[in-house]
Amino acid sequence: MKPLFFTLGLSLSLLMGGCAVSPQSIVLSPQAALSGPAYGQGRALAITIEDRRSSSVLGSRGGIYEASSVITISNDITSALLVAAQGAATQLGFDGSSTSAPATLTLILEQLSYDTQSNNLIHTVSIDAKITLVTTVGGSSHTGHYQTQRSHKFPSLPEAQKNQEIISEALSTSLERGFSDISLANFLAQN
Repeated sequence: MKPLFFTLGLSLSLLMGGCAVSPQSIVLSPQAALSGPAYGQGRALAITIEDRRSSSVLGSRGGIYEASSVITISNDITSALLVAAQGAATQLGFDGSSTSAPATLTLILEQLSYDTQSNNLIHTVSIDAKITLVTTVGGSSHTGHYQTQRSHKFPSLPEAQKNQEIISEALSTSLERGFSDISLANFLAQN
């Protein structure tokens, strides 16, 4: 009888321990891989980044201590976005060699959220990445909103490396949508 209680107690403690989820701090490195035309045509483009998220916490990883099992970004997200935006601008032909009026671009991080739902031992992770690009030339401006929503299913909650990958991918997709926007290209061509 003692071995049965021991096994039952051990199983119960492992099950309870498996429900506790540790917080994670991840490094994000979004990158925009663009294949469209180089509509920058050598124009100078000054880029600034604004983080308008209401919280530095992306969301919860779930578990029984959901309020403390949060996921946060350990690197400076504005610096990471600036590097990505400058890389995208270079791919599109912006470099300052043209005599065209210089343009300014403000990239606003509106939302970056992470949510976990668990059902029948399957964990669904939902990511929402929303940015706004405000481009100005002289007295004219163009504003575009770009959002990416992704859901991933896992048999166990993802480790930090996987979360870094899937969150960076969603943010990268929003960047690619913004810099590939034909209305932005048309605005710059006309101003």
